[in-house]
Amino acid sequence: LPDILHSLPFSSSFPLVKSRPTHLLVFLQHVILQFDCSSLLCYLHADLFKNLSTKETKKQFVEFYNSFLDKSAVSILRVQIPHNVSFELDRTRPDLLSEEQQRKFVQDVQLAQAPEVLRQLEDFRQKRMMGMTPNAAELLEVESHYPTDRIPMEMKEKAIILILSPIPFIPIPLYLPLSSSSVLLSSISVDEGVLLPEGVLPGLSLSGPTPQQEEQDPRLLELEQDPPNWREHTPPDTLKDLSKKETKRQEVINELFATEHAHVRMLSVLQTVFWKPLEREELMTATELATIFPSLDEIIDMHYAFYEHLKKLRQHNFIVKAIGTTLLNRFGGTEGEWFQKLTSRFCSHQTWALEQLKMRQKKDPRFNSFILEAESRPQCRRLQLKDIIPTEMQRLTKYPLLLENIAKCTEDTLEKESIQQSAECCRKILNHVNEEVKQMENLLTLKDYQRRLDTSGLKPSNELYLEYKYLDLAQRRMIYEGPLTWRVTKEKTLEVQCVLLGDLLVLLQKQDDKMVLKCQSKSNIAVQEGKQMLSPIIKLDSAFLREVATDRKAFYVIFTWDSGAQIYELVAQSVGERKNWTDVIKMAVDELKKTGPPSDLKRGNSILTGGGGNPYSPTT
Repeated sequence: LPDILHSLPFSSSFPLVKSRPTHLLVFLQHVILQFDCSSLLCYLHADLFKNLSTKETKKQFVEFYNSFLDKSAVSILRVQIPHNVSFELDRTRPDLLSEEQQRKFVQDVQLAQAPEVLRQLEDFRQKRMMGMTPNAAELLEVESHYPTDRIPMEMKEKAIILILSPIPFIPIPLYLPLSSSSVLLSSISVDEGVLLPEGVLPGLSLSGPTPQQEEQDPRLLELEQDPPNWREHTPPDTLKDLSKKETKRQEVINELFATEHAHVRMLSVLQTVFWKPLEREELMTATELATIFPSLDEIIDMHYAFYEHLKKLRQHNFIVKAIGTTLLNRFGGTEGEWFQKLTSRFCSHQTWALEQLKMRQKKDPRFNSFILEAESRPQCRRLQLKDIIPTEMQRLTKYPLLLENIAKCTEDTLEKESIQQSAECCRKILNHVNEEVKQMENLLTLKDYQRRLDTSGLKPSNELYLEYKYLDLAQRRMIYEGPLTWRVTKEKTLEVQCVLLGDLLVLLQKQDDKMVLKCQSKSNIAVQEGKQMLSPIIKLDSAFLREVATDRKAFYVIFTWDSGAQIYELVAQSVGERKNWTDVIKMAVDELKKTGPPSDLKRGNSILTGGGGNPYSPTT
């Protein structure tokens, strides 16, 4: 009998485990310590829907969606969901689905979690047989108990669970009103199904901040809790009096507030989970960190101040009357210029930062272990560092649309104008940041090409070799680049990477890891005599374009000088790409004629380096 009791509750029958609260509690603790617990919690939560009324189903489904299914939210509990469910939820708001659809989707999602739950159950069963699980004595005591009128099984279960639990229970369903992470740790009575102690989930305990949270600026600790929703705190009579348009306006303002809250929280994760510990553990120097996370402290200060101003607007029944001045103060004037400067610096560095982190992880096992451990913390909510760094850029793209939507629902003319003006400021900031990001990415590309550049192919022309053997691409500004075919003759074609700079058009050939500059000739005689060599570098101040009548994807670049001309036939991959090339080359030629040689040849070494040192020196 003891052997049967020992194995039975942890057979492949999960419904049997669910019927035994003590076993389910111990099993859940095992899963939390050994695995990702989201599938198990999702499976259990889905069970609740079997006994819910229509009204309760509607409410619980939204909570279920926010916790487990919403792809746009940052949730530590998000699970993989069937394609049919994902497809429909991408098209329809969860609260607009019929009760039948909601119940069907819950069932489909629950079935999708079953294989993972059974795998975890089998793991526990095997480890328990080997004596590798905690609380074995307590489980055996429950399994061997013979129920009597004086001590029924229910009473025995309660007594053992109280022993296993670190604190008294809170009578709130565990099965998750999941919009608030704090409620995750609560419990229900044995009669309702499962008892779970508070503190079961590491990093989400109600009893106090985690060690990681203790590192945070105290003002940011509140961000670990979900912000209050305006509808839940607005008096019913006030809600009833709002027009449909005003209700929509409040919804969008609430979305601006809630997403700003989430954004400040995510920025604080960069600071407290990554930057500060990396510095404390001496895995990176302060200078290195300042180039990976440039101006992060100031950016957090700006977003937090904006969040606080938005919060103050909600103090009267959570209904926001006027928001235009607050928005203009953030995105307009000198404050907006400072915001633009700092976000440009941070966002433009992100491509370089991600590349540096990737290289460091490959080379340094200790650094790699730190990053992997940090990414596994609850604060990261299943996001990797490479997903968190771009959040500032992503946030900038959201502001114009959010503000435009608020303006559309605003009746007051002056208020509407202020909001629209703020939206325009946001668009200008975004455009500026996009341009700075593009310039920095271009610079990084040129640095890479420069590192791989081989000018030995210019030696057949002594004049060209002397002029360009020390060519530094990174000292120039790149306007455009892409693959083209260079038709040297009808019989001879070359695939080249064409790079348009402020004053040059450069035709690079890829050979292994090198980017080769190589003279070409239309005949072998010319090569031998060193005559009529076609340079892979075309000076734009003496160039113009012509169409190729026989090929709509091709164009001529004609390079002239005092004693003659050279004709280059270049072929794009499509007619549209040919038009792009001719447009940008004409623009560069026209600009060169107006302004003369570019004054930004030194720009590559100074762009956006700020106070954090220059990570783009020619030797990198």
